Amino acid sequence: MFHLISALLLLLSVATQYAWPEWLQLGGAAPLLSLAAVLSIGLVRGPSAGLVAGFFAAYLSASVGALGMGGQFITHIGIGLLAGFFRSGLFSTRITVAIIAALIATIATSLINLILAPPPEVFSWLRLTAMTSIVTALWTIPVFAVFRAIARRFSPDTGEY
Repeated sequence: MFHLISALLLLLSVATQYAWPEWLQLGGAAPLLSLAAVLSIGLVRGPSAGLVAGFFAAYLSASVGALGMGGQFITHIGIGLLAGFFRSGLFSTRITVAIIAALIATIATSLINLILAPPPEVFSWLRLTAMTSIVTALWTIPVFAVFRAIARRFSPDTGEY
């Protein structure tokens, strides 16, 4: 049941990310909600779930968005996998870990997109990257809280053989 709900929330996050209204943008930057969802799935379910969520989020984001598929697949799959490796850590269910990971993931995504498709002006890219990372980190709080609540509600029963 967790996988079905996660898939629907992932689809909703991608649709919301690309339909984000301009009046809600902070300095012209919309949050990367698909990245926050992949990060949350990886933190609450592990590397395999993060990798699969990253693949589908990258596919959906590249289909809807204007960015290239290569950068989307590299960043989403990599971030889902790396976030999943932190699942077994002591602080993986802490919201502060999700916020810091979202800041790092947004900057890494921007750097990979900078390498694959450089913008015409570097300073506007720096400003947009800073604003996007702040907005994404702020919106990671409710996204991570929802995925953590769903993971706790539908946790697999380890008492069965």
